[in-house]
Amino acid sequence: MTQESFEFEAEPAQVRLVRSWAREQLAGSDVPEEIAADVVLITCELATNAIRHATGPLRALLICADAAVWVGVEDAGGSAWFDPVVPDAAPAGTGLTLVAACSDRRGHFHRRDGGKTVWAEIPLAS
Repeated sequence: MTQESFEFEAEPAQVRLVRSWAREQLAGSDVPEEIAADVVLITCELATNAIRHATGPLRALLICADAAVWVGVEDAGGSAWFDPVVPDAAPAGTGLTLVAACSDRRGHFHRRDGGKTVWAEIPLAS
């Protein structure tokens, strides 16, 4: 199992850096190419949502285990998470809908420091 993290600022230009970081982390791993593409997409969508709706500092997390890849983005607080599967729940955009389509499980949790982590899990086997 590997675990990596990347801190980034709450600015739109940072999404490109998050995308590059996620690709780098997966490049030398055993994660199949098509799953790696979904992981990068999910990481970018979660980072974009954090930049738009939360407050910094922000941190992307990537955990590669035997059966799945877990992606999370931590923030210091901000708007609540919503379930993209619930009709009309999304305030705007389709980012979390893409996350739901590309992941097996997803959710969020509030941390003791007042921030939250939005996450998704992508299985390595179908």
